[in-house]
Amino acid sequence: MPTPEQPLPAGGPSREKLALQEVEHTMASPVTVRLLLVFFLAAIAAVPVGEWAGRRARGDDGTTPWSRLFELPGEIRSPAEGPGSWRLVTSMNRIVIAGLSEFEQALDEDSLLSRMLRPPAQIVITGWLGAGNERVYRGRDGWLFYRPDVEYVTGSGFLDPAQLERRVAQEPALGQGEGGNVEPDPRKAIAQFRRDLDARGTALVVVPTPLKPGVHPEKLGHGYADTAGVLQNPSYRALVEDLRRDGVLVFDPSEALASARLAGPQYLATDSHWRPEAMETVAELLGRFIGAELRLPVAADPGYLIERRDMRNTGDAAQMLDLPDDRPLFPPEAAWLRRILQPDGSPWRPSRDADVLLLGDSFSNIYSLESMGWGTSAGFAEHLSYALLRPVDRLVQNDEGAFATRVMLQRDSGRLDGKRVVVYQFAARELAFGDWKVIPLPAPQAGGSRR
Repeated sequence: MPTPEQPLPAGGPSREKLALQEVEHTMASPVTVRLLLVFFLAAIAAVPVGEWAGRRARGDDGTTPWSRLFELPGEIRSPAEGPGSWRLVTSMNRIVIAGLSEFEQALDEDSLLSRMLRPPAQIVITGWLGAGNERVYRGRDGWLFYRPDVEYVTGSGFLDPAQLERRVAQEPALGQGEGGNVEPDPRKAIAQFRRDLDARGTALVVVPTPLKPGVHPEKLGHGYADTAGVLQNPSYRALVEDLRRDGVLVFDPSEALASARLAGPQYLATDSHWRPEAMETVAELLGRFIGAELRLPVAADPGYLIERRDMRNTGDAAQMLDLPDDRPLFPPEAAWLRRILQPDGSPWRPSRDADVLLLGDSFSNIYSLESMGWGTSAGFAEHLSYALLRPVDRLVQNDEGAFATRVMLQRDSGRLDGKRVVVYQFAARELAFGDWKVIPLPAPQAGGSRR
């Protein structure tokens, strides 16, 4: 072996060449090579075969995550010759990438092997090591944080030119925007939305909802105990200024939530959403904001009633940890709701004839949609209606707040008839990770109502 005192002879082979020669002449018998090859192929084949056999044994139809992979070739069409060939090739490329992404996600979430191994492994990772998983960070005092929410606060500015270019380059095949590309800049879509609504005589009020790690950073790290205000992405203030300069009314509840947290938590400890009292505070302040900025005509008092109800549920962040059901590390959390009822005692209902329309995501739905497990008739639309003392219409969808409700409104543009105000609520994380494609509204009908 060469040493500093006895180096390799001058003119001899380099260390790299010697290493390659040794690799090329690895001493392994043909029998050993064949046995290893058979072993590795059998290990690879055992996973889909075991998945199929296990599902058949349980009485399932035999459909597995691997089925999505096997269906993929049938979705790909042979490229045709001619001027459109390149477009067809890129289209097929998107199909392949989307299919592989779905296959990977199905393996991660629905395969028997992952469902068997993940819960006990997560007990060790979360319970013993104090960590979360790829979707959830574990904070202090039993608090959990949704990873995209943390990355929104700690990441690069979403309006930074380099970040905008990076998102377009990274997500062209899976994007929803024109040509398959993600549109990362929210300013274009919101400005166009405001212009389309203004042409109908309808005002737009944008409500970017602050996220849990921004409102309660002290529960994520020791160094944020004295944080005054709400942490936001570096580009947030610039966005708000640009929108207001373009004539968009922006209601920012950050200061209100920062002040209210002195009285107690504003977000659920094991969920990514706000507590009922925080949501009610924002709804009340938004009602005052609308009344001051737009001065809606006086409406007859609908005579709503309030019913208090205690709810207990396991938060969505705790559920995302995939812990075993029989060994819960995070017990169900309690919350007091104030349900809004009609004068006859029935649950509050949206009114298509109302002159206020709420577009919202899961922050609007959490205390309205029964499947979310936190009760009904106590959500953001209900309490906004109570604050305004008038009926409210709503279009809500839990995810894809950057464009989902605008697509719904485009498909049902008659929903805007008689509307004086559209409130556009979405989680602030959408500003950094959402697809802000421009979705033009149909031209208004002649003689439409004006505010």
